[in-house]
Amino acid sequence: MSIAHAILGILLDGDRHGYDIAGTLATRIGGGPYNSGQVHQALESLEERGLAVSRADDSALRSRRVFSPTAAGREEFLAWLAKPVPISRPLREEMVVKMVFLGVHNMELLIARLRDRQREYVRRLAHLQRPKRAPTCADPIKRIGQLAKDVFRFREEAELRWIEHCLTQLGAESLAEESVAVSKPRKKRRGA
Repeated sequence: MSIAHAILGILLDGDRHGYDIAGTLATRIGGGPYNSGQVHQALESLEERGLAVSRADDSALRSRRVFSPTAAGREEFLAWLAKPVPISRPLREEMVVKMVFLGVHNMELLIARLRDRQREYVRRLAHLQRPKRAPTCADPIKRIGQLAKDVFRFREEAELRWIEHCLTQLGAESLAEESVAVSKPRKKRRGA
């Protein structure tokens, strides 16, 4: 997905300026704050391609450009929306590549990197946690927005489980057990 398509989707809800678009993307899609510079570059590109138009808005304290989708922009967005999303081939993640070589050359540094990464994922998950019994929201936009945010939480949880698995396999079990991750409770062994 390009940010341009997400911006077109936001513009179909009504005319907006760049900072408003960045805030709306963060609220509706999640995944952290959106870089307003990236949003403005995408808006300029959309305008150059004839998919959006802008006009000056001097009603605010600061002059801003307000963007609207063109008919071609609406068609582009709807065509993109209708396309099935292919399952992408997993990329070679830098952490995995480093792990392969650190495991041979410097096991202590590998474990330290995994522990650092574990702490970072625990911190990030703390911001993404949903209440245990989240109320079902009647507003479909908010409900879909929450589902969009859930994908980030689930990915963070999966990454944390992988890190804990690595630490356990590398003999750093004590740290893996200290995790604050949301995981399924372990089953008790029979006869224990």
